Amino acid sequence: MNGIILPVTIKGVYLIEKAGSPIPLVLLEDDAKRIMPIYIGLSEAISINAALNHEIPPRPMTHDLFISLLERTSSTIDDILIDELNNGVYYARMSVSMDGRQFELDARPSDCIAIALRCNAPIHVRESVLSEAIVTKEELEGILSLDNYLS
Repeated sequence: MNGIILPVTIKGVYLIEKAGSPIPLVLLEDDAKRIMPIYIGLSEAISINAALNHEIPPRPMTHDLFISLLERTSSTIDDILIDELNNGVYYARMSVSMDGRQFELDARPSDCIAIALRCNAPIHVRESVLSEAIVTKEELEGILSLDNYLS
């Protein structure tokens, strides 16, 4: 798939009220300050939030275990690319270097983000996906930081 690839940063993990219950989402932002939400599961939200806050659990969680495996095999995550949005579902790829080879793994964006944050890998989004998914600040009114919800 061709097109412009943009670097993004993670603004944070939030909850938004939908159909009477809170739904977790992670907000990504590009250099032009455009915001893209990705709705995620609660366990992924907690994992991403922990990575953003540099929290280390007493026992490794799944994403921490993945990082340990990378380190033990002298592998690195080169970057993460969120490259498709199809019927409201995002698709992502993780570029991995291992033993002088480079390959890609298909993965959920939430897992990619949680892992990228732990190993300081860059996160990218295809321009066409970002353009389709951007939201305005008004659409995000009433969101609550996951930190506020957990405390």
